Amino acid sequence: MKKCVVALAVLASISGPAMAQSFDARSDAMGGVGVASAHYGSAAPVNPALVAKYGADDDFSVVLPSVGAQVSDKDKLIDGIDAIKDSYDAFRAAGDSASADKLRTDLQAVDGKTATANVGVNAQIVIPNQLVSVGFMANGYASALVGTDVAQSDLDYLEGVGNGSIIADPSRVLDSQAVGVVALVQDYGIAMAHKFDVQGMPLYVGVTPKAQKVDTYNYSATVTDYDRSDLRDDKYRNSSSGFNADFGLALDAGGMTYGLAVRDLVSRDIQTKDVGGKVYTYQIAPIATVAAAYRGEWLTAAVDLDVNKTKGWEGQKQSQYAGVGVEFDAARWAQLRAGVRADLTGDQPDLFTAGFGLSPWDVFHLDLAGQIGSDKAVGAMVTMRYTF
Repeated sequence: MKKCVVALAVLASISGPAMAQSFDARSDAMGGVGVASAHYGSAAPVNPALVAKYGADDDFSVVLPSVGAQVSDKDKLIDGIDAIKDSYDAFRAAGDSASADKLRTDLQAVDGKTATANVGVNAQIVIPNQLVSVGFMANGYASALVGTDVAQSDLDYLEGVGNGSIIADPSRVLDSQAVGVVALVQDYGIAMAHKFDVQGMPLYVGVTPKAQKVDTYNYSATVTDYDRSDLRDDKYRNSSSGFNADFGLALDAGGMTYGLAVRDLVSRDIQTKDVGGKVYTYQIAPIATVAAAYRGEWLTAAVDLDVNKTKGWEGQKQSQYAGVGVEFDAARWAQLRAGVRADLTGDQPDLFTAGFGLSPWDVFHLDLAGQIGSDKAVGAMVTMRYTF
């Protein structure tokens, strides 16, 4: 029971880039905006209403693929665990005070430290139509959290070996633990959107019913036996399938576009497999975002604001982001982008974002983005889109 409580405390201490529900290099380069500014061909995971916001010359669009990753390892935890394995082997071989002191120092260096990683990939096919625009979407995203719990008994034992008051026991196994949890969410949906006329103003309404599968992984081991590849071992996996939906609105008024998106209308709690008496809960809950965007001939500027906090692992620090971004367009052949993404709760990293795009003949679009922020958070995204 004590280990379960400690492991929950480890999760509660974790901060890192909040899980992105989808990656799009254009939006991610602009501070994560998109609810009022996403391109119709890549809008389905962000705001389904924008699937119907296409131009007179726009037609069939394909995103294949869009991938991204964010990591935060401010404490160099992964390197620290690798160092412990080396110093543990050296201590077992030598059993002297020097090797004991080195192992004790390495354990103290990772005590209570954490690391996070988010990855995602999606593909989309959008067919605009005056009656109903349709977008087929396959979107997957994952969040991995790793933390440590260094046992005081290990530190006391190694201190005793170091000062000569305890005789080294080569057969002794360390009690210190490394804990890792992963949530992998897969959405398969069809976005449907229509353009209405409200007193001369275009109003776009969209909805995405989707099948949703969530795989959770719960893995823990002594710090000397911890292996990152085991995080995805099937024996630590629990799966849950269900139904969910996204809803979106967008309104063009006064030269601006205003947007509202609510993702994951159905709340879900998915528990991990019980491993060593430890069970964690991954939470999916509605997240609403409001936005405004201006799009001119060569400039696009947008702001997005989360109305409520984003959930994830129960007990983990939550986030509520605001993003601001701009895009400079050179004759629809090349684009430069920049933005800022700030967590209003102060618990998650703030991010500075930038990127560029190439779009020869407005047919093939290659977008690249990079992110850097507090807590040594970094991210990179690439999106390839084709319009016909």
